[in-house]
Amino acid sequence: MSHYRRSKHGVLFFLTLVTHNRRDIFSHSSARDLLRNAIEATRRDHPWETEAIVLLPDHLHMLWRLPETDNDYSRRMGVIKKRFTRAYLASGGAEGEVSASQKRQGNRGIWQKRFWEHSIRDARDFYMHIDYIHANPVKHGHVEFARDWPHSSFHRYIELGWYESDWAGRIDLPGTVEYLSVD
Repeated sequence: MSHYRRSKHGVLFFLTLVTHNRRDIFSHSSARDLLRNAIEATRRDHPWETEAIVLLPDHLHMLWRLPETDNDYSRRMGVIKKRFTRAYLASGGAEGEVSASQKRQGNRGIWQKRFWEHSIRDARDFYMHIDYIHANPVKHGHVEFARDWPHSSFHRYIELGWYESDWAGRIDLPGTVEYLSVD
């Protein structure tokens, strides 16, 4: 059995949470509201800054800047997942199908057991992941332009002048024009 060790170095992290069996839980505004509440409550208890975020029907990507003195993103992710799960089930949300073994382990069929994390290494990595986050609705075929996806920090970045409103999810790196992919 492999023993995966998460990175605990740095303060900038790209994180991905995926629903159990990629269920489209976040197609419903009530689930989006419950997730927003879970994130906000967790951020009050365990602060961080969200540099970029996108919420799709079955997953979300975030780029977080954690405090120098507390880079425990695993605890934050666990708290968000627990808070959302409790609120979602209490509001009448349905559990996904899980095996007897998964039930014994406490899996409720809302989230995948694990999450993806990547430590941002440098400025180029930072910008590439911000682009990846904002291009994700285009990549998954939800919209033609990133500006057309409402559940994204892309709109804030347009206001900051980072993007033109017609940016479609492509980046220009020396010698290339390609869609980002870190999946």
